[in-house]
Amino acid sequence: MGLAKNIPKDLAELFQVMVTEFPAILRGNLVGIYVWGSLTYNAFDKTCSDVDVVAVTARDLDEREFSELDVWFKKKDENPWVKRIDMRCVIDGEFLDKTSRCCGFYHYTGKLVRHGSDGNPIIWINIAQSGVTLWGRDAKLIAPHVSGSVPQRRSHVGIELPQGRPALPIAASDLKRRLSITPTRCSLPVASFTQPIGGRWFPKMKPVGGQWARYHPYGAR
Repeated sequence: MGLAKNIPKDLAELFQVMVTEFPAILRGNLVGIYVWGSLTYNAFDKTCSDVDVVAVTARDLDEREFSELDVWFKKKDENPWVKRIDMRCVIDGEFLDKTSRCCGFYHYTGKLVRHGSDGNPIIWINIAQSGVTLWGRDAKLIAPHVSGSVPQRRSHVGIELPQGRPALPIAASDLKRRLSITPTRCSLPVASFTQPIGGRWFPKMKPVGGQWARYHPYGAR
């Protein structure tokens, strides 16, 4: 499956610039650039959807690569889609390893940050099924096999806790009392797991009461 048919022209142009310039910034280190999320499930809504991207590298970014990539995002902020990007850089072969080092540009931070891996399998299920390869090794070849069943119940959501503790199912009614919920649209049929950003854990894209929502704990934005 390719990108959504309704992808805006300036977003397509941003992808083309990434494909042209990222290999130069990450020369010898970049394995591939992949799109996942609503853009690959024909559920993209230009009014509210995020742009989910994964860059796979052979090793962790060194200081030069990190600095140049951070500058790249700052220079491209005239493109409105930079403010919608959630892009993480992960190391090839360590996608599900929570001890792996990662970094990413997330629209709610507005900058490139280093952090540990959350070992999120949902990304790779998506990429294996319908991920789009912008550059590099084919998406279906890069995605690891993820075994086990994924819960589909819409009345509960699973939150993965820090320090590798098991997922905790929370009823939607209880979730609303404990979290500040900001509705938005999401394409994935299952919940994404949390990711540590600046010491906080941000659950992403989970079904709440039959509706999709993006929510941040305790009013964090």
